[in-house]
Amino acid sequence: MKFGTDGFRGPTDKKITPEFCLNLGFHTGRIIASKGYDSVIIGKDTRVSGYMLESALQAGFISAGIDVKLAGPIPTPAVSFLTATYPGQFGVVISASHNTYEDNGIKFFNRYGRKISDDLERVIENELAGKVKPVTAEKLGKAFRIDSAGGRYIEYCKSTLRGKYSLKNTTILVDGANGANYKITPTLLEELGAKVIRVNCDPDGFNINDESAVLDKTKFKEYAKQYSYDFCAAVDGDGDRLVLSNSKGEVFSGDDLLYLLAIFNHHKKLEGSEAVVGTQMTNQGVSDALQVKGIDLLRADVGDKYISRLLVEENLLVGAESSGHIIQRNFSESGDANIALLQSLLALEVLQTELEKIKGDIEYYPYILESFRLDDLGRVDETNFKEFLQKTKKENANTRISVRKSGTEPLVRVMVESKNGNVKNILNNIKEHLI
Repeated sequence: MKFGTDGFRGPTDKKITPEFCLNLGFHTGRIIASKGYDSVIIGKDTRVSGYMLESALQAGFISAGIDVKLAGPIPTPAVSFLTATYPGQFGVVISASHNTYEDNGIKFFNRYGRKISDDLERVIENELAGKVKPVTAEKLGKAFRIDSAGGRYIEYCKSTLRGKYSLKNTTILVDGANGANYKITPTLLEELGAKVIRVNCDPDGFNINDESAVLDKTKFKEYAKQYSYDFCAAVDGDGDRLVLSNSKGEVFSGDDLLYLLAIFNHHKKLEGSEAVVGTQMTNQGVSDALQVKGIDLLRADVGDKYISRLLVEENLLVGAESSGHIIQRNFSESGDANIALLQSLLALEVLQTELEKIKGDIEYYPYILESFRLDDLGRVDETNFKEFLQKTKKENANTRISVRKSGTEPLVRVMVESKNGNVKNILNNIKEHLI
C-alpha cells in the first residue's frame, strides 16, 4: 500500500485492517528506532474501528521495542502538539478525516509535530512487505495511557491568546461532526467564557461526519434559522479543519480566514508575515486582496503537508487551504481548527472589523469545482489531455485550471477559475475529454 496525500486511508475491511496496522506499526517502529525515536503517541477520532486499529498498531510498535502512549479520542492537531512536547516521540493519528465511519486511516508526525517527509514515507512503504519479527522479551516496548492529553491541549490553545481575549457575552454554535473535537471545542470555548450550543457532539462510533456543516454548507443557513448565536464554528471529523459562519449563516471559508489572519499578523508586524501560503485552489481574488495590503501569496500543491513544508522553507507563519485547513506556525505545525477559531475571533476584535467586511475586501474570481470518480472516467490519453489544457489556458486569459487526483479518495477534482466568468463552458469542455 502507498501513502496518499494524508497518510493511508480506506475501508477497514479491505485496506486499513488490523493485520495491516500490526505490520505498519512493527515496521515503522523499527525504522523510527534507528532514527532516535523511543516512543509514539497514538490519538484517534471517534469512529467505531478506532479501538480495533489502535490495539493492532499498539502491538506492532511494542513488538518493535517502541513505547506507546495512548491519548484516546483527540483531534489531529492535539497529537501534533503533544508529539512536539514529548522528547524522542513520534506521532500517530487514527482517522479518515471527513470520510464516513466505514473508512479509517493512519497518518504520522515527526518529533517537530509536522507530517513526515516523502523520503520517510518511501522507506516505510518499502518495508511493509516484510514479516513481523518481534524483538526479544526484554526489549519489548510498554504501553501507557495519557489521561491528561485533552486537558493539556485545551490549556495550550487558551495560551495562544495570552490572556488578551475573553468570550464572555458571546454565543457560539459548535458543529463537532461527532468527531474528535466533540468535547474539546465546546469545553475550550466555555472555559473562555462563551455560551456554547452543541450540535453533532454526540458520537456513537457510526455517526462521524453525519450531517456535518463542513461537508454540507447549507447547514449553516439551517442553524441560523433554528438558533440564535454570534458565530457558528464547524469542524471536521479529526479536528484540523474549520469553517466559520456569522449569525446569518453566511459562510467564511479557509480563503477568507487566510486573508483575515494574514492582515492580522501583518498588523502586528510579526516576522514572517510578509507572505502567506495557499494552494493551487486558493482563489486569485485572495491573492489580489493580499497584494493591496502588501502581502504576497505563495502557492503550494493541494494538501496541508505541502503547505507546512513551504511555510518551513520560506520561514513564514500562516498557510491555509480553501477547505479550512489553517496552519499558524507561531502556534502549531498542523492545521488546527481550535487555534484557527480563537485567533480569527481575536483578529476581528483587534482589527475592529467583522467577517462580512473581511469577505467584502476580496473580489472572488468566478470558479467551479467538480469531482469525478476514477471509475467514471474514460481512457484518457495524458499527452493529448495536457496539450488540450495548455491550449484551453492560452485561449482563455485570466483563467486558472487545476486537474488533480485526490490523495484521500478515488476521485479526480477539476477546478476552473476565470475572471471572465465563463467557467461552466470551460468545465464542460474538460469533461468531454475526461469522460
